[in-house]
Amino acid sequence: MTRSITMFRREILNRNLTRPNWVKQEHRFLDRVWLDKNECGDPEMNQVVMQSLSKIPVEAVFSYPDLDVLYGKVAKFSNVLPENVLLTAGSDGAIRACFESCIQSGDRIILSRPSFAMYEVYSKVYGAKVTWLDYEKSENGPVLEVDRVVNTIKKIRPKMVCLPNPDSPSGTVFSYLDLRKIVDAAADIGSLMLIDEAYHPLYKETSVPWIHECKNLVVARSFSKAWGAAGLRVGYSLANKELTALLHKQRPMYEIGNVSAKAIEILLDYEKDMLQSVKRVIAGKKYFQNAIKDLGMHSYDSHGNFVHVRFGKYSDEIHKILEGKVYYRKDFTNPCLKGYSRFSTTTKERFKPIIKCITDVVIEYKKKESSNNESL
Repeated sequence: MTRSITMFRREILNRNLTRPNWVKQEHRFLDRVWLDKNECGDPEMNQVVMQSLSKIPVEAVFSYPDLDVLYGKVAKFSNVLPENVLLTAGSDGAIRACFESCIQSGDRIILSRPSFAMYEVYSKVYGAKVTWLDYEKSENGPVLEVDRVVNTIKKIRPKMVCLPNPDSPSGTVFSYLDLRKIVDAAADIGSLMLIDEAYHPLYKETSVPWIHECKNLVVARSFSKAWGAAGLRVGYSLANKELTALLHKQRPMYEIGNVSAKAIEILLDYEKDMLQSVKRVIAGKKYFQNAIKDLGMHSYDSHGNFVHVRFGKYSDEIHKILEGKVYYRKDFTNPCLKGYSRFSTTTKERFKPIIKCITDVVIEYKKKESSNNESL
């Protein structure tokens, strides 16, 4: 007879805290285009990453990480000092570090919705009480008014405010001035302000210059998007020296694996290639959006490496023709994105066959419509 497990924290035992099945994950076939997880969709940048991997010394595999060079390179790229940096397992690790260091059961936090799924997961793991700020729907994309955010901070007085900029899956951003209003509002009541910049420099605006004067500010970043290294699982946080020293107290023995560390260390020498890749991906996004609009369907811009499309009456047929060819997020159900599908952005050349499939559906649909009208 087995006894029920009771030694775990009640937050972990909470039946409302669930995770995807780690045994039955969807296999990603190599003959399809992967545009579902906002990874780097530029084949040229993928080759740069492979070059970096090929230069890793074999000693990196069987030795523990030595991260001082990588700390220096990340600091130089970010225009800060190594003392301002914490390396983490993806930006996800930086987010968790903030929850681990700051949140106790019952603490209030503010989260936007919809947003990166791990914010809600960590809020449950650490027992936080969440006040949700839901995006509102508009023809130009989801909207979250800055005054609403600031007023909620003043009213709730949370322990922490988490705000991706750009947010995902909405793709929305706060302007430089509006974001500073939010940071200052959090500082006024002593709240930790976490700004997630996972899509930097696809979106160039950054709050990093504020970390020295805003003692409550942590900025999380990743090498998964623009840098094309999602599989290496490397990210980092940036904050003032005092705050960073506190975050370092909860870090594991080794922040990241040595192979990943050496790969990113080498990859950082290819910043110019990365910035050229960003230009190609943005050009691909513009091509895709313009083609979709020319076909009479609605698309709104995002500030990340993804784009939302509303296929409307063509939706079922387009999903059918793309099945088995492209991975993408179909038909969001959240109110602010309802009816939209999301495609991670790639180059114009890789988008062309997708647009060809969509165009064929529209042409065939219009032929059927015309035929039906003539028969009436």
